[in-house]
Amino acid sequence: MIKILDKFVTGFFIVIFGILWYCSSKYQVNPSQYTVIVYDVFGRQTRIDGIRTRFKTIDVAQSYISEYQKRFEDFSFSMAQEIPIIKNPSYRIFRKIQR
Repeated sequence: MIKILDKFVTGFFIVIFGILWYCSSKYQVNPSQYTVIVYDVFGRQTRIDGIRTRFKTIDVAQSYISEYQKRFEDFSFSMAQEIPIIKNPSYRIFRKIQR
């Protein structure tokens, strides 16, 4: 009897830890895009025609920023990350329970 109870308790904790691991690893968010922002001499945000401003990886964006700084010395460049909005499904479950 004690061996069966021990197996049930161990199985229960394995299932609980598995669910917790799945829920915690599911919502790791990586930035989807990197944007190059251009500022003029006066510090105002501006656009320069003919330059690429959206990138998928941070290394490529930094490489383009260093190249743009050599080409356009009168402008300064910075980088912004666009992080997608994640809707947590567990929030919807709790909201349905409260109704």
